[in-house]
This record gives sequence, structure tokens and C-alpha cells, in this order.
Amino acid sequence: MSLFAQDIRVSYGTRKALRGVSLSALPGEVTAIVGPNGSGKSTLLGAITATLPYQGRVLLNGRDIRDLPPWELAAQRAVLPQASRLAFPFTVLEVVRLGLQSGTAGNRPDVPMQALARVGLAQYADRTFQDLSGGEAQRVMLARVLAQVWAPVEGGQPRWLLLDEPVSSLDIAHQLQVMEIARQFARAGGGVIAVMHDLNLTALYADRVAVLAEGARLAFGAPGAVLTDDILSRAYRCALRVSAPPPSGIPYILPHAASA
Repeated sequence: MSLFAQDIRVSYGTRKALRGVSLSALPGEVTAIVGPNGSGKSTLLGAITATLPYQGRVLLNGRDIRDLPPWELAAQRAVLPQASRLAFPFTVLEVVRLGLQSGTAGNRPDVPMQALARVGLAQYADRTFQDLSGGEAQRVMLARVLAQVWAPVEGGQPRWLLLDEPVSSLDIAHQLQVMEIARQFARAGGGVIAVMHDLNLTALYADRVAVLAEGARLAFGAPGAVLTDDILSRAYRCALRVSAPPPSGIPYILPHAASA
């Protein structure tokens, strides 16, 4: 079982946002999508989640997503968008319950509070969603998608977390918390695809990394193989140097300031 996107093409008018990008993700792994602004990261995730029109093919656990009814898609994968807005004054707990109702654990009323506890917000259950800070709201939405696919494996099939910039509004402690949640979900047999901007977090938590540039896939593989001086400098069009200090060997990325 896997999530496989083949030759994905997306255009906005005359602009080609994706130019035949392919990507494979495996259960048990965190797959990261990185690249500069406008490279097509969120567009690729939008195609994979069937939230925008595309050409190509996306297979989820061996089935074309175009053949899956919405309820079955919702039972197999949960999507965390970059930002979420609510028009009604739902409480935090009510928001998380929306995910529970969309997934396969609807008979587990304990799951929403467990999901909130996992993101460190159990004490916020009765607060109004609109009163939260940006980072708190982002973590509540993560709890919502966790409730939707609470069991990483269901009926012998992996469930998927599809995350669009899941740590963008968070401080470093909560960034680490969210990435640990993603890694734990994968280690329990589920699959994770995350659009990322932070290359150091990507190097630390991703099993495989797709580097996009100008709507095309520049590289795909293990972090140590693709987070290199050459690939990143070409992708971001600036001089980047990657170091792998002992003993862990996990690469970290340092920008070099331009000189006059």
C-alpha cells in the first residue's frame, strides 16, 4: 500500500504550476515536500488531496482517488490546510469532533479529548476557536485531522496525514511537538506527507524528501542524498551550504549572507 502521484500537471490559466511531477510515499514514513515559494508544493498537495483539478493520476492504497467517493477518501486520509477559517463560534472541542465525524472512529467519543491532549490543548476544549492565537488554532486543526484518522492502520490499510505547512505558525517547542506527532503516526504504520519550509526540521524528521523548483521535481530521496549544497542552491537560487556534524550525521542548512 502506498500513495503514488504520477505525472501531475496543473495550470492556472497560461501558467504551468506543475510540469509532470511524480511522487511516491510509503506507510511508515514521513515524506516531505520542500522548495521555494511558488515552486508548486501546495499545488502538488492539492492534487494529491483532490482539492483542485489536475492532470495525471493519484493512487491511494492502490486505488485512483477519482474513483473514491468523498466519504471513503475522508476515511483514508485527513488533510491539514495552511489556514482554516470558521464562520461560526464553535468551541475547540466541537472543531475536533468535526474530524471524528468525518473519519472511522465515530463510535469513540473519547477520541477528540485524546487528540487535544496529544497537541497539548486539552485545557482549551471549551474555548471558542476564534479566540485562539494562530499557533493554537493550527494545533487544534491538527487535533481535528488526527481524530479523523485516529488509527494509523485500519482494516489492514494505512491511513494518511496530508499536512500543508503544519509548523508555520508555531514556536520551536511546538514545531518539535508537531513533527514528533507526525513521526509517531508514521512509525505506527500510517503515512505522512508534509509540505515544509524549515529545511532543518525536514532533515531531522523526514524519511524521504522531494525538492521542487519551478513546478518540477528537482530531486527525491533520503535527506542526506537530496539536501545537498548543489541541489538546494539550484532550487532556492542562493548559496546554501549543508553540514553534517558528528555524531548524528543529520544535515543542517545554513544560508550564506550575500556580499555587496
